[in-house]
Amino acid sequence: MERVKFTKKSIEALINKGVAVWCSDSEIKELCFQTTSKGGQFFKLIKKFEGKKVTVSLGSFESMTVEKARTAALDNLELMRKGVNPNTQKAAKKARRLSSFTFADLFMVYKADFNVRIKAGERRPKSLEDAESIFKLHTNPLFKKKDVRELTNDEARKIIADLKTAKTPAVSNKCLTQIKSIFNFAKKEGLISDNHFAVAKKFAEQPRERVLTADEETRLLVALDDEPEIYKDIVLIALMTGQRKNCVLSMQWEEVDPQQRIWAIPASKAKSKKGLVVPLIPEAMQILQRRSSQAEQGEKFVFPNKRSKLGYVTEKTGQGSFWRRVTKRAGLYSDNKAQRLTFHDLRRSTATRMARAGIELAIIQKALGHSSIAITQRTYAHHDLSQVRAGLEHIRNEPPATIDTLKEQLKALTPEQRKELLGGF
Repeated sequence: MERVKFTKKSIEALINKGVAVWCSDSEIKELCFQTTSKGGQFFKLIKKFEGKKVTVSLGSFESMTVEKARTAALDNLELMRKGVNPNTQKAAKKARRLSSFTFADLFMVYKADFNVRIKAGERRPKSLEDAESIFKLHTNPLFKKKDVRELTNDEARKIIADLKTAKTPAVSNKCLTQIKSIFNFAKKEGLISDNHFAVAKKFAEQPRERVLTADEETRLLVALDDEPEIYKDIVLIALMTGQRKNCVLSMQWEEVDPQQRIWAIPASKAKSKKGLVVPLIPEAMQILQRRSSQAEQGEKFVFPNKRSKLGYVTEKTGQGSFWRRVTKRAGLYSDNKAQRLTFHDLRRSTATRMARAGIELAIIQKALGHSSIAITQRTYAHHDLSQVRAGLEHIRNEPPATIDTLKEQLKALTPEQRKELLGGF
């Protein structure tokens, strides 16, 4: 085999001959270059290994320079020196790559189980929609193409650190909740042996306390006057029932009983996974009766939208949404997320108004569909300050006992009574 000092120029000269050629590098004799009659141009390593000639493909001239070919040749020669056949190692890597089980693969299995639970009424379609959004935007990019079965504690800690550095505490906590849930599921199903995220800690979050003041509610309703009637109706029903946005938007006529004036929310929509019956006050019934009289024959949804694939208004509250327009018009939008009014704040405002009216927490819990009264108490009880205020005012209005009065009372005591009062002194 002819030996040539490999350079870009010498390689191109070999190619230009237009015939099949084999030659080796004068600097690294095991490094060879091959051209074929069909135009192939390949760098290869040829060396005896354990008594047999081994040929290792390094790459094409189009994809690598002479310098990179020499580096690859030296790396493979070092492997052989250590007793490793480069071709065996490459085959093993390819097999691992083909059988790799990534976080995306894991999520698909998790999603399939999620869909089964939705059909069984154990989970809500909205929850899966939220999970898919978090996966696509936040969690999947963290894992890249890493095989989750080979994940180490150190790699898991780095993923958590990257997550907490790149995302806000609220988003970070949602992502960590999803990651822990998916890995718990995977371990339970025997897909992985260890859950390295099991003990990961979330950020401590302050519960959101934003509620509408009377002035803000007026401004909101005035701002809604410039919108189509359907949007004002959505907001009013939300305020009058205290229910979650998704339940209000997807409200169906079959869920409403006009005779009993109730709205029966099915378990498949409720976050608590239990059906909820919501009483409808007269003002809410007036809105629904008007919408019913205006609805098309056979219309399924109370707030329909023919352009939506779901058939009803789907409000994401992002740029261009009716909620963004209305809150900006009412002066209730802020770039600061903690200050801006969100749709869920309507639910909190309704509950707070009930608390301030003296409604018992157990009744508020039932009206909102909370699974535990502790949730109601943690979220809304701090807004009901009337009893605390009354107690403080009672203390303030009590006439303080003066020193002189106490002295007179002590003088009136017998020696035995004074001794007993002062503990024997």
